Amino acid sequence: MPSLNSEPLKPTLKFLILSMVLIIGAGFLVYANALQGDFLWDDETLVEFNPYIKDWAQLGKIFTSRLGSIANEAGAFYRPVQTFTYLLDYSFWRLNVVGYHLSNTVWHILTAVGVFALLQRFFGRGILSLLTALLFVVHPIHTEAVAYISGRADSLATCFMLFSFVLYLRSAARPGIGVLGGMTVCFMMALLSKEISFILPVLILFYHYSFRKPIFKKAFFILIGTLVLFALWRFFVIGTSAIAEGETPTLAERLPGIFVALTNYYRILLLPFGLHMEYGGLLFPYGEPKAFAGLFLSALIAVYVWVRRKRDPFLLFAAGWFFIALLPSSNLFIPINAYMAEHWLYIPSIGFFMLLARFLANLYESKKLRGVAILTGIGMLGFYAALTVLQNRHWNNDISFYKKMLLHAPASSRLYNNLAKAYHDAGRDKELIDLLKSALALDPNNILAYNNLGNAYKEAGNYAEAKRCYLKAIEMDPTHAGPYYNLSTIYADVDNNVAGAIELLNKALELSPYFSKTYNKLGQIYLQQGEHDKAIELLKTAVKLNPDDPEIYHNFGYVYMQSGFPDKGEEMYLKAIEIAPNYAPVYHDLAVIYTQSGDYAKAILYCDRAVSMGYVDQQLLGILKPYR
Repeated sequence: MPSLNSEPLKPTLKFLILSMVLIIGAGFLVYANALQGDFLWDDETLVEFNPYIKDWAQLGKIFTSRLGSIANEAGAFYRPVQTFTYLLDYSFWRLNVVGYHLSNTVWHILTAVGVFALLQRFFGRGILSLLTALLFVVHPIHTEAVAYISGRADSLATCFMLFSFVLYLRSAARPGIGVLGGMTVCFMMALLSKEISFILPVLILFYHYSFRKPIFKKAFFILIGTLVLFALWRFFVIGTSAIAEGETPTLAERLPGIFVALTNYYRILLLPFGLHMEYGGLLFPYGEPKAFAGLFLSALIAVYVWVRRKRDPFLLFAAGWFFIALLPSSNLFIPINAYMAEHWLYIPSIGFFMLLARFLANLYESKKLRGVAILTGIGMLGFYAALTVLQNRHWNNDISFYKKMLLHAPASSRLYNNLAKAYHDAGRDKELIDLLKSALALDPNNILAYNNLGNAYKEAGNYAEAKRCYLKAIEMDPTHAGPYYNLSTIYADVDNNVAGAIELLNKALELSPYFSKTYNKLGQIYLQQGEHDKAIELLKTAVKLNPDDPEIYHNFGYVYMQSGFPDKGEEMYLKAIEIAPNYAPVYHDLAVIYTQSGDYAKAILYCDRAVSMGYVDQQLLGILKPYR
């Protein structure tokens, strides 16, 4: 058996091909049932209604804006590569969710290939590298990063980090411009994918310390220079912002939660049951049993690893990888808005899988225990793969997703609000008001819940309560554009207060200039006022920001019809149907157009389609009756 301190052995081509087939096949197999999953949670902001990904002209803004800035959210995250990959996806798939899930799966598989390549470069033990990569690709702890479209930043950053590390090691033998340039580009791409990538130089230093290997100075200083350039760009162009929201707990208050998280991490890596999002920023008392368990286990691991560090550098490196990669999201140095999250294990888990794989590889390399090793490995991979497939099912439907999470986090106001929105999108409005009241009972400062409660009351025809909710949301946060827009719809459509509606819409545009519905509503109002030129300009902006909204094309069609351009109007109506084949009002309006032009066959066809969708115009039916 080759030593882990010896030079890596070159694998055979047959083994490399077999490894790639197994890693890629396992990745697609376990995530095949995730491809049909809904857009969930932050997907609405980052993908569905993100104008940056729908127009290549926005490429510059992608690289000079924070993540989520289009939703008027001054978040701390700067991840332009993540947004750029959504731009690529949109170019191919529009808003077909399958394409985005497919991309997430591919990036996860590429990361697993990176794990394999790095360990091959480290040690050359083929079985160790392959088992680590297979455990990584099938383990259910990564469903949050793979089945959740907005979780893509983890796989992007990790993938680029791993290949940068591989090229760094390659530079020892070939320090040419191609290898060093590739290493630098990969590291910069990692930094632009997720901020945690800054730990790469630390991991490299720890590799050299663990295995007592000399640092490749030229390559290492290039990485440091890349990190400095990124930091300068991040600071002077993008700026800084705190990650935590609201009051920041002190380190003394956060400390027990750090060890509670460690206890949970150890458990869900070994036995990944009860996985979910929304752990929240909970604070734990010092007497919490899980805090004691986390402290004791971590201390025990640290002492054992330190004692064996010279005899077993692999153990030191794998354990160190786990803890070093976990530090940035541990709440130890920077307070974060949750005490733990499963996707924070994406990079650290590689260290855990290295240890697990070495145990199996050592068994396999013993002739007497090879059968045991094979059965154990297959059983372990099958166990984790089956749990991943089951876990993916919870991500396939937004209602079941939020319901499941509420079982684990019943005190989450945000989950009640999100579940209410999911019910509304599914046309199940009966539960909305009670769910949103529950959200506000848990958190009276939940502005989104007030805004959505206003929407629920508006849908129910209770305009007085709707107004009260919108005004309350505006009072609580005057910088949130949504309540201004929603209140304007009551002013315009119910109160006939056109001036008030325009004032509110202009305020919404001032706060959030990328919200297509605001331009659409203003265009609608100016159309009703007979100001067709203004309406057309506003609708052009709306359709540029969101070319997937049939209502915008519907309004565009109507304004062209009113302006004396029936051909353009018809084109816009047909475009609306192309995007949303079940959008009944457009079928009705097309039926009216064809009735007016005397094309009664088409008029009857579109009228019948509108009726089949519940849109009945008795007057139109009467006009068409003689021509049936």
